[in-house]
Amino acid sequence: MNGPIPSKLPPPFSMTPRIGLLLFTALLMQCENPVETPLPGVETVPAQIRQTDCFNGGNALFHAARITEMGNRASGTPGYRRQMDYLKEELTKYGWTCREQDFEKETPQGPVRFVNLRARFGKAPNFLDPVRGLLTCHIDTKRGIDGFTGANDGASGAAAILETARILSGDPARARNLELVFFDGEESFAEHMDSDDGLYGSRHYASSMQQPLPKWIINLDMVGRQGKKIRIPAMTPQSMYRVYSRAIRELGYSPEEWGVSGYAILDDHVPFMERGVDTLNLIDDFQDGNWWHTSKDNIGILGEKSFQQTGEMTLHILRQLLPGPPSA
Repeated sequence: MNGPIPSKLPPPFSMTPRIGLLLFTALLMQCENPVETPLPGVETVPAQIRQTDCFNGGNALFHAARITEMGNRASGTPGYRRQMDYLKEELTKYGWTCREQDFEKETPQGPVRFVNLRARFGKAPNFLDPVRGLLTCHIDTKRGIDGFTGANDGASGAAAILETARILSGDPARARNLELVFFDGEESFAEHMDSDDGLYGSRHYASSMQQPLPKWIINLDMVGRQGKKIRIPAMTPQSMYRVYSRAIRELGYSPEEWGVSGYAILDDHVPFMERGVDTLNLIDDFQDGNWWHTSKDNIGILGEKSFQQTGEMTLHILRQLLPGPPSA
């Protein structure tokens, strides 16, 4: 993820006083938020996936730990390939079918081969069939940083989506209206992203979409840090702003932790916005602290509670946007 572009603020972000926690589905009524714990290190990561009915932040933390153990996962590296194989293996367990989307693009370092990962629910989905929406993240890490494993900036989005995919496998009516996409090449090869360097995977995917286009995309970028401050970009479409603000209100989350940026942000949602797709980019304030694009972005800055909130937020929004079974 690279820096923000100044823009105008959307209409004021307001929160009504919370009288009680509004539970949006019977499923969420059975869930409990985890107890606040100290800053986790590797030793606090769960030893295995817990088979729960609700989104489990510990499971997402488990996935993030497994991914960061693969080291730097810059485009075209062995670490990136190992990560891709891990994602495919886990998604297949949950009933999703995976397809790689490989392509070559010119970069400041010459031509590079990139690989996106797409996933749809079911044994033999037709990847040409239209879907209502996309749930996405990037899975490459910034190259050229000593000791960099990209726990928040790279692994956290994938980890949250893996756990979301597990939960959605129990809700096939919604799952079949969604495609999961893990983008390669979000990070620039030069120090800073610009219109030609960065977002390689999302640009390729968006440019190759056929009509009818997805109606919306939710992109997760840096969503697992303890004490994170999610700031959706300025100029977020009103339709997506409404579902986001409703989720904050009904889940009882703090507007200090879930707010709106004063800037437009250059990230993987932008190529879709340029094609007229409604976008919601859930992204941490990467200028909050000194961890971003340093070796400090390791598994120790991620937390179960942070992932729990991200998962509940994502599922709340998905259940607003995706049609469920007739009884839903």
